[in-house]
Formats: sequence, C-alpha cells, structure tokens
Amino acid sequence: MECWKCDKPAKGVCRFCGRAVCQEHASKMPFILTIYVGENQIPKAVVVSDALYCGSCKPQPEPIEMPEIY
Repeated sequence: MECWKCDKPAKGVCRFCGRAVCQEHASKMPFILTIYVGENQIPKAVVVSDALYCGSCKPQPEPIEMPEIY
C-alpha cells in the first residue's frame, strides 16, 4: 500500500478511517476500545493511548444518529 498523503510506502493504517500512511505522516491519538460502568456507577473506558492516526480524518466526539439503518 501507499501513503494517502504522499504515495510513499505505507507503514500502517489509520485506526479511525483505514487510510494507509507512511511513517512521516503517521500521528498518534487515543482510541476507545470499550466503555463500561464501573464501581459506583461511574463510566470507565479501556483506551489505547497511541493508536495510529492519519491526521486527515475527523473522528466525531459524539455518537451520530443513523435512523436510516434501523
């Protein structure tokens, strides 16, 4: 595969959108694997702190309603 931004050989794939990126264009961003309710009903998350990120996509901070797939 080639980098989404520069066409050099890719070193990995963005965890958020799947675009291939080379080492020069790769970034890191936290990725939430799962959320659960812990002690005292406090929500907790299992997070990968340095997941590969392309820098181009825009992961949404909130869930998006998608009634068309219901």
